[in-house]
Amino acid sequence: MNAITLKKTFSSLLLSSSLLLAASVAYAHEDAPQAPQHGGLITEASSGNTAELSLAGGMLMVYLSDHAGAPIDSAGAQGEVTLLSGSAKQVLPLAPSGANSLMAQGTYQAVAGSKAVLKLTLPGKSAELFRFVLP
Repeated sequence: MNAITLKKTFSSLLLSSSLLLAASVAYAHEDAPQAPQHGGLITEASSGNTAELSLAGGMLMVYLSDHAGAPIDSAGAQGEVTLLSGSAKQVLPLAPSGANSLMAQGTYQAVAGSKAVLKLTLPGKSAELFRFVLP
C-alpha cells in the first residue's frame, strides 16, 4: 500500500469508529424508568404519561406523572382498572383523589400474577392504556 491509500483507509476507519461510538452513546442515553414513589408498580403509556399502581393499605390507588416525573393533575380525569386473576375479571371505576391520584371505588381481589389494565382519560385527551402485572 502506498501512503495515500493508507491515509484514506485510516480516515475511513476513524470515521466508522466515530459513527459507531456516537450511536452507542445515543443508545445508552435511554431514559431509566421512574422509581415508584408510593410502593407500587410503574408503567408508561405510549403518550409518555406514567402511572403508578399502588395497593398499599388495602386501597387501589393510581398516581399520575409525565415522562419527566412531574405530577399530572387528576381533576376531571376518568378511568377504570380491570383486574384479571385467572378466569376472574373485575372492573373498578376510579375517582380523582388528591392532586395527581385516583382511587378505586369498591372492593377488589388481586393476587400475585394478576394483571391490571388501567384505562385513563384526561380532560381534553384521548384514552390511554397502562398495563401491570402484580408481583
